[in-house]
Amino acid sequence: MVPTESQKSAKVDVEAPMSLAEATKPPAAAEASSGGGSSAKVKWCVLAFLVLQNSGASILMRESRSAGAWSPQTAVIMQEAIKAVVCVFLLLRDGGLASVRGALVPSVEALKTSVPALLYLLQNNMQYVAVGYLDAATYAVLYQFKILTAALMSVAILRKALSLGQWFALIVLTGGASVVILSQMTGSAAGAAQQGGVITGVIAVLSACMASGLAGVYFEKLLKGSTMSLWARNLQLALYSLIVGFAGLYQEGGVDLLGAGFFRGYSTVVWAAIINNALGGLLIAVVIKHADTIMKNFSTTLSIILTMGFSTVCLGTSINAMSILGTALVVYAVFLYGGMTGTSAARGLAEAAKARALALKLRTVPSRGEAFLVTNARCSKEELDGATTPAYHRRRAEFAGA
Repeated sequence: MVPTESQKSAKVDVEAPMSLAEATKPPAAAEASSGGGSSAKVKWCVLAFLVLQNSGASILMRESRSAGAWSPQTAVIMQEAIKAVVCVFLLLRDGGLASVRGALVPSVEALKTSVPALLYLLQNNMQYVAVGYLDAATYAVLYQFKILTAALMSVAILRKALSLGQWFALIVLTGGASVVILSQMTGSAAGAAQQGGVITGVIAVLSACMASGLAGVYFEKLLKGSTMSLWARNLQLALYSLIVGFAGLYQEGGVDLLGAGFFRGYSTVVWAAIINNALGGLLIAVVIKHADTIMKNFSTTLSIILTMGFSTVCLGTSINAMSILGTALVVYAVFLYGGMTGTSAARGLAEAAKARALALKLRTVPSRGEAFLVTNARCSKEELDGATTPAYHRRRAEFAGA
């Protein structure tokens, strides 16, 4: 096959280096992925926001409980109200009034959403109880028990199979969290009273993790068995939570809490905790779309470290050797459960760096809307052979006239 004049005169675009995977893509796929740089920026923005949100949840809830007397149930209601407003806006943007009406139509399918709504409501209330007895760093570590509960619920309800490494990670997670609990019990200087508070906080955070695991698995099953959009489901969750939340609030404080007393005791930090938790509930959808397991594991690790550092430096929380050991075990378990050990993580980073360096040498250019050539003037034969596929070499031979 003799190359045409247009193929001979094609110029290499030296301004836009492409990844190795893109070098063997057809032009349509390459054009579709031309926004890889912006996509990477979005991922890093999601990672940063997730770290700040996770850390802020522990710190702000803890500080809000120390800011004065107010009803945590009202905060949970406000969180769900903010979620509902955001979901309505997103539904209007995507499908107009018809999508909102579709989410609000009474049906058996909509009634199923009440189960995870009640569980999430219980989880949110238990979180506020837990941070009333535990410091922010301890709460952030112990809340990783939700990985254990979600895994067990997935096996029991969704019939998912866990690998041997994942089961080992769950054992390490349980051991690390237990060490953190023991560090709090042995480090309590106030005696039996403070130890009793730690036990109450641990029971509350375990209850929140159980509710989170069961609600998450049940919600996943609903999404997989229905054509309803994620935002419609989230709107239903918020509305059911509001109904049950107001009923519980009436039982707690009567008409007073439903009226003038609803916002009694609210401060700036309380509002910050409410908004942070509300956005965190909706952030999951963005994470599912833009982040992978490795990114979520890094965000969890960074948020735990950030929470512990902030609590130690700014809030005066004391950290002993046992709590550091337990935290390290929990962080390791998070990576292990996600399929990454220290060796595989280092190997993955090294391979990514090597691929990036080689991608800067390779240049690709479309020809007749069908194939891409790679300029190899600055690449050795070994680099080129290791970077490209057999299909690529066949294409290259055709354009060389072989």
